[in-house]
Amino acid sequence: MTFHTPLFSLLLTAAICAAQTSPVTPAPQALPGPSSGVTGSLPQLDQTARQTAADLSRLRIEKWKTDNNTKAQTRDNVASLEKNLTAALPTLVQQVQANPAGVGPALKLYRNLNVVYDVLSSVTESAGAFGSKEDYQALATDIANLDNLRRNIADSLEQMATAQDASYSQLLHQARIQQQQSAATATEPPKKVIVDDTESTKKTSPKKKKPTTAAAAPQ
Repeated sequence: MTFHTPLFSLLLTAAICAAQTSPVTPAPQALPGPSSGVTGSLPQLDQTARQTAADLSRLRIEKWKTDNNTKAQTRDNVASLEKNLTAALPTLVQQVQANPAGVGPALKLYRNLNVVYDVLSSVTESAGAFGSKEDYQALATDIANLDNLRRNIADSLEQMATAQDASYSQLLHQARIQQQQSAATATEPPKKVIVDDTESTKKTSPKKKKPTTAAAAPQ
């Protein structure tokens, strides 16, 4: 099914603006997670983005056998894709590299890839219907590579979310244990200390003096 609506251009424009206005600075440290799946896909993603942008620049839409409205809409989609692949996508990749353990940057990258995939699917189908065989085959290869990458990133996101949920659950469990121990200590009655001072009284009581015997008088 071919989509020829301005929605794709609007979505891509929004993604570009969001990426360009977001500073590429490390986010607060997140809990450890299996981020190697996302960061491991970044080199191939960069290569695929460059190749796709190059293939899009070689399209000769003016020679397509279709109406002018379809050509104009396709040109707009191609222009939006080129901006995304050369500006928005690299910025989002940098954000993931700056915070490889963060779910947020990886999720933003994944959402952007979905938008790119949807619009590129439309352009690829139009190239197959109205363009040359070479153009279609090049874009078909690009979109297949992009689809594999976004699926890999989606799987990695699920693993990261699961790992962070487990870490948070462990922290909550430890907090509950500490809270229970603190509550038990607070409710425990104070211990009474009994001092036996009987012995001390015996030691300190005054000794009685023995009566002196009077000397016998001389006869």
